[in-house]
Amino acid sequence: CRRATINSITEDLNDADVLRLAQEYVASPTPDKLASDFIFRGPVIGPLGKKDFVATLNSVGSGEAGLANAFPDLQSNTFGFSVDPTEPNRVWYFERPRGTFLGAFDHPVVGRIEPTGAEYVGPPEARSVIVDEEGKIKYQSVGYVVDRFTGDTTDGAGAVFGMYSVMGEKLDDTVGSPTMVFLQWLSSVLPEGMVPKSFSRKEDLPSWWKDERMGSQK
Repeated sequence: CRRATINSITEDLNDADVLRLAQEYVASPTPDKLASDFIFRGPVIGPLGKKDFVATLNSVGSGEAGLANAFPDLQSNTFGFSVDPTEPNRVWYFERPRGTFLGAFDHPVVGRIEPTGAEYVGPPEARSVIVDEEGKIKYQSVGYVVDRFTGDTTDGAGAVFGMYSVMGEKLDDTVGSPTMVFLQWLSSVLPEGMVPKSFSRKEDLPSWWKDERMGSQK
């Protein structure tokens, strides 16, 4: 079985607690809310352990010319928080992001991209978090587009790939894409800190994570 997420967890929290903790994290996703054995996973990014996840966010999200500067009016428009009936302590929700490319962005590969005023209309995507018995976020998944026919401006791309598309730097985010697999392999062998990591080293992942696929590998 290639299942990666949690099969069982201590049920010390009721559904109301799990929902509240999930919503608090999504509203303010600070590192102190993450468990020490946290894992981030998207369709082609991850698994990222806590240290690498925080470093990646800091490298592209904040700073003088990060994503927050590029899309200063960004609205996540999250809704539909619901506890999974089959997987303990997992909360699913949706996001329909909107914003405008109004500020410069320092792309980790191509360098500075100047703003164009382009409208960012992301497609609806499903996301989830798992809350552990201590109330910390143990797992987060993002970027799973559920409908690419809603009039988006990202060519159907979700999460950060949607933002890149709006900025004119669309990447092939297809699972199994040879180009993406190669680029992610290249980033893994470059000197530490040169480009954001697409996935953590296997030896740095927590033991509960069992799936061996890295990045965009099928």
